[in-house]
Amino acid sequence: MGRIEQGALELSNVDVSREFSNMITTQRAFQANARMITTSDSILEELVNLKR
Repeated sequence: MGRIEQGALELSNVDVSREFSNMITTQRAFQANARMITTSDSILEELVNLKR
């Protein structure tokens, strides 16, 4: 059985710098995709306006 110790910290195997760099990479990819969607939306709007 395990023990419960008050004030003890759990050891973590998470590399904080790697996780931050992964977060930044993911955020930049999200921003690039958002810009691509905005640009394609603008192009489609122009095409609709040209058809009228």
